[in-house]
Amino acid sequence: MSVKLNLKNSNKKILLDEHVYEKLNQDNRLKTINFFENLREHSSGYVFFQKNWKQKDGLYKNETIYLHKLISEKFIKKPGGKVRWFVRFINSNPNDCRLENLEWSTFSNLVRNTRKIRNSTGYRGVVKQGRKYYSYIYVNRKGISLGSFKTAEEAAAAYNKKSTELFGKTNTLNIIAKKSVASAHKTTTKVVHKAKVAPKCKKR
Repeated sequence: MSVKLNLKNSNKKILLDEHVYEKLNQDNRLKTINFFENLREHSSGYVFFQKNWKQKDGLYKNETIYLHKLISEKFIKKPGGKVRWFVRFINSNPNDCRLENLEWSTFSNLVRNTRKIRNSTGYRGVVKQGRKYYSYIYVNRKGISLGSFKTAEEAAAAYNKKSTELFGKTNTLNIIAKKSVASAHKTTTKVVHKAKVAPKCKKR
């Protein structure tokens, strides 16, 4: 069973497991600060609680609690090792804080599964240099070149193929418009075909 909760600054709903909600509601500290009544949506999309508490010296101390981190710390076993672990939303929805949607993740895996693309070409793993588009992918922090292409779509397709081979299907796979790919392929085929046409012999 799941429950839906309201946010103070948004019309969106938070989704979490009923038994998780009930367990957290029994926490005296969370009840004291009215945790669930003061949840907000961060500019990054995460659900959080934040409060500035006045200290005895007159200064204020900030307290920030992210809901997905709180739930993961209390209900999901964190892997060992010296690796720094982060919490990942499996379906990329930060309002879905059910246990089935949360998992501990390494930073590289977190980045690999984010859908945000900061790239002028609009495709992950694709850069433009001169008139050509180059495709590349990082493995263990080392860049691997996948070749040069005439169109951004072809380069993006090369990235998708290699990424799937290495990591399976993730949220970082480029969404390529079929029309763009077909158009690029058609243009390439026409150029190649034209180059193969032999000149006509003059009649003697």
